[in-house]
Amino acid sequence: MVGAPWGSSGGGAGLRRPRRRVRGQPAGGVDTSLVRWEKAGRLGLYFVEMGAAPRPIDVLYDRAHSTMALAAAGAFDWAGLADTQFFHVSGITLALSDSSREVARRAMEEAKGRGASVTMDVNYRQRLWGREAAAEAVRDVAPLVDVLVATAEDARDLFGADGVEQLQAALGVETVVLTLGAAGAIASRGGTTVRRGGHAVETIDRVGAGDAFVAGLIWGLVDGSLELGLERGLAMSALKMTLHGDLFRLDAGDVAALLAKDHREVGR
Repeated sequence: MVGAPWGSSGGGAGLRRPRRRVRGQPAGGVDTSLVRWEKAGRLGLYFVEMGAAPRPIDVLYDRAHSTMALAAAGAFDWAGLADTQFFHVSGITLALSDSSREVARRAMEEAKGRGASVTMDVNYRQRLWGREAAAEAVRDVAPLVDVLVATAEDARDLFGADGVEQLQAALGVETVVLTLGAAGAIASRGGTTVRRGGHAVETIDRVGAGDAFVAGLIWGLVDGSLELGLERGLAMSALKMTLHGDLFRLDAGDVAALLAKDHREVGR
């Protein structure tokens, strides 16, 4: 089994039982023991208005002055990163505040110092910050990143890169992965390019599909294979879109079944 600790800062002002919500994460194999709880402060929120083509999903963020946005790098016990294989950072953390950017950078430095590989999803959100600020922040931490994930749209809009090799050259990251929507994903590492196609999906809910992809990618990397990471990531992303909510509530068997195409429209 692969352990997946989650490091964050949480507060509960205005919410009922926020700790119970977080403590429910272990059901999905997520260790929440590294989450810092503040006696005062608020948990960041976002609100989603669902949409279907041609109307997009609309998201409103309420993250200002949350405990994570106000967190200081010195408040975390970085020793908890010991024995970490892969440490993942979302670009959304960089967007929240100057202090959250410093927390993310410090965490990446601490993880690399303990021998971990650092993965990062650019995760650009235009309602949190502008393109220039986002691009500058990603460039600043790029030397600490071993595996960078971005959508083709973010690569183009933030860095002027029209392909995976261009983005890799622009940021100097060893491994770069571009997600291509329904067309799948492409990765570049050490002069070699790997591409995998997507899966046909009847979409129920797109929220969380990107995170599911990254989870599958890292799962493959833990097993030593970038190719397998792309395949698992695309399978998990497709499966997530068949579920309501932003959590991937399936297991490895479901992923294996899709990859083996051992499934029927009605499971019986």
